[in-house]
Amino acid sequence: MKIECFIDGKRTLLMVNSNKPLNLILMEDVESSQFNARCRDGNCGNCVVLMNDEAVLSCLIPAFRLRDAHITTFEGYKKTRFWHDLERAYEDAKSQPCPLCFPSKTLIFESLLRTIGKPSEGEDNDSSLEDETIIKELSLNRCTCLDARELVEIFNSAANYRRRRRVRRN
Repeated sequence: MKIECFIDGKRTLLMVNSNKPLNLILMEDVESSQFNARCRDGNCGNCVVLMNDEAVLSCLIPAFRLRDAHITTFEGYKKTRFWHDLERAYEDAKSQPCPLCFPSKTLIFESLLRTIGKPSEGEDNDSSLEDETIIKELSLNRCTCLDARELVEIFNSAANYRRRRRVRRN
């Protein structure tokens, strides 16, 4: 099956089986050097990527869902200006996820940050998220290296950096 999508900002044409999971596509067909999550059942949550700005488990995304999708891997995300907001938030909180879940949790944080940047109907775009929502979304990755308080602290710090960035741009 021919599938055209965007991976880390580059237009990519894939010739793959329609049911091949995204994590294997990234490792075998795109040869993403840092992507090595080999799970197939979504239990660990270490294979998170951003698909159209939403955090998803790449092991559960079949190739046919990739048509015209915008996929961002951690490797690609680190090349964006938004990476620095989370990098500074980790420093502020004096904690960060363990090396196993660091890429996935970082992308989940970014997905949440993009959520507060987009206004929903009847809301302004400076709304914040409830602590429970942050913790629920971050449970997509099952690693328990950080407690709920640390996760919320990191997110709130990153959200403050992102708000300042938006104010400077306007």
